[in-house]
Amino acid sequence: MTAWYDVREKENHPEKDDKTNKFFCSMEWYFDSAKDLFNKPFPMVIFTEPRFEQLILAARPQSLHSMTKIIYKDFDDLLYYDLFPKYEENYKKNPIHNLTKEKFTPLYQFIVNQKVNFVKEAIELNPFQSTQFAWMDMRLHCVYDMQIEETNQVMSELPPNQVRLMQMSFTEPVCNRRDFYRWTRGKVAAGFFAGYTEPLLRFCTLCQQELVTAIEEETAPTDEMIYSFIASHHPDIFDLYVGEYSDCLRNQLRIRKSTHLVFPFLQTVYHRKMHSYTIALSERIRRGIQSRELHLNPDEIHKAYTFGFLALLDSQQKERAEMVIKEYMDMAATREDVAAWIRDRRAPVNEHLEGNLLEDWMAI
Repeated sequence: MTAWYDVREKENHPEKDDKTNKFFCSMEWYFDSAKDLFNKPFPMVIFTEPRFEQLILAARPQSLHSMTKIIYKDFDDLLYYDLFPKYEENYKKNPIHNLTKEKFTPLYQFIVNQKVNFVKEAIELNPFQSTQFAWMDMRLHCVYDMQIEETNQVMSELPPNQVRLMQMSFTEPVCNRRDFYRWTRGKVAAGFFAGYTEPLLRFCTLCQQELVTAIEEETAPTDEMIYSFIASHHPDIFDLYVGEYSDCLRNQLRIRKSTHLVFPFLQTVYHRKMHSYTIALSERIRRGIQSRELHLNPDEIHKAYTFGFLALLDSQQKERAEMVIKEYMDMAATREDVAAWIRDRRAPVNEHLEGNLLEDWMAI
């Protein structure tokens, strides 16, 4: 699912006719940037204003029109649009202090909060009889053009009971909503999220409820702020991966970039015994190493393998844990720097090994 709304025309933004993309993308630039998405041969549901029918159809190749469902909604038809006056009032009364006002206008922020509403409606309509659904911002593919084969693998590996959403830094449980929504904190990227029907509906419902509550409490958060609030209170519903905004697609199957965010997150969730997060992130890091797309020093490698190993053991997944540590030992056999690091730091793992595995570990 994706969407296009001409927010700048609707709000009569003073920069709406500017073509330099100084504060935000012009419509022409936006659609040109989205061509890689529109050319992808997968089923697509697109929400837009009625007046953009021909523009959308022209952007999507004729051969893919049978795989395309366009849902026309004017602004007045959007869910919670009756709350927009209150949202706009909150925006002025309790502003978000570190956002560019030229781009992050009240209407823009309100529209990006429609993502979960669009996803929920598409799930309920289900025009392609799907069991899995994903939201994707229109311009994501101009940052990393994920090919259809990788897209299919991403969807095939979705967990049955969690939503895949990229986080950037760990969010402590939010106690003071109004204080939390005074700043955008770079916790979650909202460009892509996906899952099976049940977990996605749960996530969408939680976000809808939080938006209404936030408006009642005189705040005007963006989509990412709401998603991070939900993540802080319901971490169990997310299939974790980590990266910068530009990594929404790139880091899903395996970590390829943004280790400056990945390892602080890994260390935090490991020490908090958040095993599902530790296991998921460790596996994606190891995949990046194995694919030779991620080059790490011995300390980072040690954390990726041993944190994942210990979290798997604590989760009663002994066979998977042994596979991880065996893979680590195989790496040490070909990299002396890794072997030296292990020799200096055997203790945290030794007590959990036995038999041949312990002998092999001690022989490094």
